[in-house]
Amino acid sequence: MPDRPPPPTTAPGPRPQHWPAWAALATLAAAFLTLPALAGTPERLIKGCGKWIVIAGVLELLSVLGFVVVFKLVFGARMSWRRSASASMRALGVAALLPGGGLIGPGSGAWSRGTEKRSLASLARSTITFVVLTQAPSVIVLGALGLMLWLGFASGPHVATLTLLPGALALGVITATWFVKPSSRRPWQCQRPMHTTHLSLQLAKTLGVLREGVTEAHRLLLARDWKLVGALAYYVFDNAVLWAAFHAYGPTPPLNVIVMGYLVGGLGSALPLPGGLGATGGMIGALALYGAPATAAAAAVLLYRGISLVWPLLLGAIAWGSSPAVRWPLRVDARRARLGSVLVHRPFARRDQRLPMALRTGTPALVGCRAIVLERIAKDERIGKVKIGSELWTARSFDDDAVICVGDVVEVVEVVAIHSATALVMP
Repeated sequence: MPDRPPPPTTAPGPRPQHWPAWAALATLAAAFLTLPALAGTPERLIKGCGKWIVIAGVLELLSVLGFVVVFKLVFGARMSWRRSASASMRALGVAALLPGGGLIGPGSGAWSRGTEKRSLASLARSTITFVVLTQAPSVIVLGALGLMLWLGFASGPHVATLTLLPGALALGVITATWFVKPSSRRPWQCQRPMHTTHLSLQLAKTLGVLREGVTEAHRLLLARDWKLVGALAYYVFDNAVLWAAFHAYGPTPPLNVIVMGYLVGGLGSALPLPGGLGATGGMIGALALYGAPATAAAAAVLLYRGISLVWPLLLGAIAWGSSPAVRWPLRVDARRARLGSVLVHRPFARRDQRLPMALRTGTPALVGCRAIVLERIAKDERIGKVKIGSELWTARSFDDDAVICVGDVVEVVEVVAIHSATALVMP
């Protein structure tokens, strides 16, 4: 008899995921162990000292003022103080509310000015600069205080995992950031053969933007502009809010414990949770680890979080309400567009964007085409000229900081209407 073929094997199904159940059990266990210690928190919140709560509110306003000053230094060099302050309030509101707001907020505030929009790469570079400047004081304090506690020069815990480890990591970050050197050429000036794939090209551009943001922070530090005081005030007064919150609820732990709990617990803000919930839980846990009573720490951190949310959200809402970026979108210049033409042409434009390159017609068909630069394209000269096929087009660089010379081959990224149809190009 002929051998029977082996029965078909079926691919094993996906294994059941048990980690959500284990995570839920761990959360319940942690809550069970923590709730007895936090049982008195609501009562403490009600019985807080009004004088210290007011002091905490004033300290948070001073921290906000520091944010405004350093925002003016990084983003508002060409803005008046009034416009820069309004944009910084919008940035602060976004930073306080959204997950990852520390990275999203500054750029969104700068973008919301309602005047000439900066390129995405330029906003990213300035955001990196802003983050480096505003985080530098807290990282320096964490490194210095952690080593002092470990060596016994300051009162508080001396366990290496609570002192030496965060201090060494902070000093490592400072060293790595300070020794970043500027690149001799921009990412868009790299030759194509060096980046064989689109992913490697994008990675090179991202690293280039990061390096330029850090080197711009170096330049501002070496320039010793007085507005750098804003970065120090932004950290010091915000940390002082937590100190005042402890005073509002009675016995206050040593200042070193408050500072270390604030800095180490603040790392919880890296979690993708809105409203700084990750930092709230992180601070309560860190303060308890460094020796603060759990009940007092929970009450103080909740008061601190409430104050640090109320002022930014209130001022940010007022600033966003007056922002030109959120005004009624139908206020369109009558010389450029009519509401009827927008309603008629938008469906066709969206259809053209979804078409394959071979089926596109009109200006969408130019996107992705190669062009030869006939007139130099630079930021100071604004508009140059390129040849696309047999046609001559006015052109601008897709990246405002790029300089494209005559004879270079570029790629059309977009066709926009500025004064006339203009091609946005990049090497």
